[in-house]
Amino acid sequence: MSEAKPTGRCIIDAPYENNVTVLVTGGAGFVGLNLVEALLEREREVVLFDAGALPRGADRALEPHAKRLHVERGSVLEPGALDALFRRYRIRHVIHAAAVTSGPQRETRDPAGIVEVNLRGTVNVLTAAREHGVQRTVYIGSGAAYGESLYRYPRLYEHTLSVPATLYSITKHAAERMCMRLRALWEIDIVCVRLGTVIGPWERDTGVRDNFGTHSQLAAMAIAGKSAVLMTREIQRDWIYARDVAEGVIALLDAAAPKHLMYNLSSGVAWEQPIARWCEALKAAYPAFSYREALATEDANIWYTDRDRGIMDIGRLEHDIAFRVRYPMREAYTHYLAWLARSREFFAA
Repeated sequence: MSEAKPTGRCIIDAPYENNVTVLVTGGAGFVGLNLVEALLEREREVVLFDAGALPRGADRALEPHAKRLHVERGSVLEPGALDALFRRYRIRHVIHAAAVTSGPQRETRDPAGIVEVNLRGTVNVLTAAREHGVQRTVYIGSGAAYGESLYRYPRLYEHTLSVPATLYSITKHAAERMCMRLRALWEIDIVCVRLGTVIGPWERDTGVRDNFGTHSQLAAMAIAGKSAVLMTREIQRDWIYARDVAEGVIALLDAAAPKHLMYNLSSGVAWEQPIARWCEALKAAYPAFSYREALATEDANIWYTDRDRGIMDIGRLEHDIAFRVRYPMREAYTHYLAWLARSREFFAA
């Protein structure tokens, strides 16, 4: 994660008057930016805090909400920067999405950096939230925290044993446990969510996101008019569209009194032939794009997200906050294609 001193860049510097300002850490990232957009559409005051810059096209997309959006550059590893944010904006809700989504190469090269951001960064955010009287913090976790259990069980519940093996899964699981422990010790309101495999707008290489999703790889190739060579077998995942992630997280942020400290947030079902269907949809929208299965003697040029995984059950979320998936596969692809059509500069090299 690149370190950057807070610059105080703010789309608007007018005095803050709304008492429900939401801080989104990692707000310029994939999940974070989808959360920011959804909050702004609900007319919330939002502080977007990130060590990285907004992606190409984001300024234009966010411009209609400029009066309620404050963009600040800085790191969750800088307690002083966090304290300054809370003093400036009277933040009442926090969504902590800042993380290093690491792969094997980064784990080999920089294990300390991953641990620093994913664990110490979380402690820093929670400390600031406590000191400034935040009403609720939602910690954005990952299904990766289940670790090897993802591949051992056909369905995973919040009480399923976690067996984390990678540094990413270990730190995400540990951060959840820290949230729960500090919630009890400090008597603060924290809810954790474990996300399924997210697809949708704004996914890119941010410098701290090593696992670039299959759908985004294909979208970039389609826009560039390239040819995709696919693996002969699709990977089973309970994909979830980014808009549904935002709906679920914000519902938990607003819930009067969530009954549990941990929730799975996914589609709850395995999508049927999602990669083939996505390629078909992209081909229809971008005729220069082509795709085929790899021959026995060649490798695919599209990276698939590891192995088949069990399905994360969302019954708890459905029961407690009446969460419903609004974007199953077909609707998700329709919405994503419409976003791509008006956001071509996002994937432009």
